[in-house]
Order: sequence, then C-alpha cells, then structure tokens
Amino acid sequence: MTRLTLTRIEDLRPVQEERFAHQMDMVFQAHPYYKDLFKKMGLTRGDVQNFDDLLKLPLTYKEDYIAQPEAFRLQIEKIPGSTQEEQTLWDIIFTAGSTASPTPFYDTSYDHYARISQLKRTADIAGITSDDTVMNLFPLTSVPHQAFLSVLYGTQSVGAKLLSGFGGSFDAGFDLIRRSSEALEIIQKHRVTVLWGIGFFLRRLIMSAQDMACDFSSVRLVMPMGEGCPAGMRDDIRSRMEQLGAKDVKVLSGYGFTEMHGPSMECKELKGFHVPKPARYFFEFLDPTTLERVPEGEPGLVVMTHLDRRGTCLLRYVVGDICSMSNEMCPNCGRWEPRFLMIPYRTGGIIKIKGTLVTVSALYDILSKIRGIEEYEIIATQSDPFDPFSEDALLFRIACEEEMKSELASKVPEDVKRIAEVTPQIEFVPVDYYASTLKDYKFKRFRDERKRERNYVT
Repeated sequence: MTRLTLTRIEDLRPVQEERFAHQMDMVFQAHPYYKDLFKKMGLTRGDVQNFDDLLKLPLTYKEDYIAQPEAFRLQIEKIPGSTQEEQTLWDIIFTAGSTASPTPFYDTSYDHYARISQLKRTADIAGITSDDTVMNLFPLTSVPHQAFLSVLYGTQSVGAKLLSGFGGSFDAGFDLIRRSSEALEIIQKHRVTVLWGIGFFLRRLIMSAQDMACDFSSVRLVMPMGEGCPAGMRDDIRSRMEQLGAKDVKVLSGYGFTEMHGPSMECKELKGFHVPKPARYFFEFLDPTTLERVPEGEPGLVVMTHLDRRGTCLLRYVVGDICSMSNEMCPNCGRWEPRFLMIPYRTGGIIKIKGTLVTVSALYDILSKIRGIEEYEIIATQSDPFDPFSEDALLFRIACEEEMKSELASKVPEDVKRIAEVTPQIEFVPVDYYASTLKDYKFKRFRDERKRERNYVT
C-alpha cells in the first residue's frame, strides 16, 4: 500500500481510493456482518469499486453495531498475507454509554499505531509541543474510553510532559481517585500549560480554583471536549482564567467519536475542526429526510466509512450528528486537511408541539448561536405533568450567569418563535447545574417526557 506524506488536498483522493479498494478486499473476504449482508443483496466485489458505489449499500446504524459488535470485527487471520501486527488484538475501547450499554470497539496493533499517529496530528493542530505540560482531566472510568486515550497518546507522541488528574467515581478500594483539590495542587506545582478534559468538569475545576485563589498563570491552552463548546462558555472560561493569572488563553475544542480514533481539532476558536488523518476515512453528508448526499459545505447527517481498519470496521456508519465539511485550505492556519465547519449537533428527529412540527436539530442550531448560554436542555413536556392529555409544552432549561437571565428570557423565545413557530417556556438554572448533576461526560440535550405516545417523524 502506498505510504505518503500528504501535503495537498489534491493528493488525498487517490490515497483514499487505494485504501478503499484494499479495505473492501478485506471486507468481502473476512467481515462477518457485511459478507452476510452482501450475500443477501446479491453484491459481489466487482459491484463496489468506488465511493459512488457505496450508495448501493444500506446505512449502518449504531443500533446495528450495538446489537452484534463481534460481527463488525474483521476476521483478519483469514486473509492470506496479513501480518502479525494486523492480527494481534492490542486494545478494546468502548463507545460512550450515554445512549446504550458500552459497546466494544476492537483495535489491533496496526490500528493502535494508527490511533497514536492520528492523535499526534491532533496535538500538532492544537499547538501542543514538547515544551508543554499537559494535565489529563478526563475521568478514570470503569471502561476504557477514547477521551482519556486522546490526551494520553496525543501528549506523549509530541514529547510533552503528561500528568493525570485521575478523577472519577469508581475506585473499588484501590485508592486511585483524586479529589479536585488534589488536581489543583498538581496543576500549580508542575506549572501545567494545557488543561484537557470534559467541558463541564474543566469549568467546575476552574471555578474551584477561583475559590481557592490558585495560581494558573502558567496555563496557555484549555481544551474542553465531550460536548460542543459554544462561544459563551469559551468567553466564561477565558474570563475566569484571566482572574487566575493566565493571559491570552486559547480555548480550543474538538469533534470526534470512538469509531474515528479521536477528535478532529480546531486550530482557532470556532473556525472549524481539522480531520487529522483524512486518508483513513470517507465522509458522506446526507439529507436527514431523503438520505441523499448534500452538496459540499451544506449541513447533513454525518456518515463515515473506514478506509484503513483491521479490527472493528464500519461502512456507511451513521454517526448521529448533523455537520458540514469544507475541502478548502484553512484560511486561519493554511493547513489543507478537510474541516468540519460547525459545532455538530445530535439528530433528534422531528417532534410535534401543539400541532406544529419542530425539527430538534433546528433548535440546537438556534441555541448554540446565542451568547450567554452556558449549557441547555430541550424538553418536550406537558402543561400538566399529571394529565396525559394536557397540551404540549416545549421547555428550555438554560444554564447562564445571573446577569444574563433578563436578556435571554426575551431573546430565546423570540428567536425560537421566529424560526420554529413555537414559543418555549424558559427555566433558568445556575451555571454549575450540569457540572454538579452530570454522571457521564456526555448527556442527552433533548428529552421527550410526555406520557402519551411520542410524536416523532422518522
């Protein structure tokens, strides 16, 4: 297989196509799920030659993968000529359990090296160098998850110093879990320059640092991950860091998922997320209703196909997010990799509120653009929770600073009414509400709590 250091977007497609051909050779030989699917559909290897031929295949949904994860693992040992590195199981990472029980994602040694290579590029894009000291503030969880590994391998691969906070809730008597105060002591003692972790926890930790009058003057970069980080939250983090002595702090976020090996990464705040190793994936963006491909740059349902996997392998995998992508050179840093252009939001179908169809993703889009909103939930409920036949209500639970409540109380309903033709109820909660109630590093922004049958349009 050709191994190139890609330096132009024009170099990408030939390498993607070569890897796609090799990946499909392996899938047709040794992938339990897709071999069975192709047989049922009457497809042969000659029917899937290029990326347009992917349209012949049905989409793979997370429910398909969760139902039988072992069937999505290549039986690489059955492929003649496969190497020991391709066959050896190195690690099992689990998808986050916010929507279902954790599901295993298998890495061979080959995949493991590819993961490290990708996370090195992620760290490069974020501007992390061997001069940095990085604090890993993702929790030490009971199942291996991608976020912790991103900091671990991204930091070590560029030669930076690595420290870990070892926060979490599961300890089982091993005496490993540290309190927030201990993490703050480590940050100050070792003059940490980069804080990398869950957005909610990072902000709560910074607030605790303010209460303890900590010295964070060494910190130059904060990297909140796990959920979209809107402009208001970034401004709040930066303001608090300045009070702790840090100057000109950057707040950079990423977008990724377990099945992608790690996050795409911002080079500049809110200017798009660079795909670190684009030759390893092919992305489609589909109209959520018609499931047809949308033109480049337009928002659509994110669908990913693996081009260079030896363990778990997925074709036309529906990630569950709405996003868009550009293949133009980045105007901010000059890098050529494709970029996700917006903070992705989860698809939630369409709900009916008081007879009006409302697209949940449109509500995400509205709220993510309003400054002052730190976090939010969208809840479909009823005017009388004890009466299943009472009229529908749309509730926005918004976390914000006290001084923003008056402005948001009028702006949010006005903006939503103008776009979605529904006026929501607003419930304000303290800025640290979600940080204190969150049990995992992801949560569902939308919930339908109506007691009668839910009015989704699928």
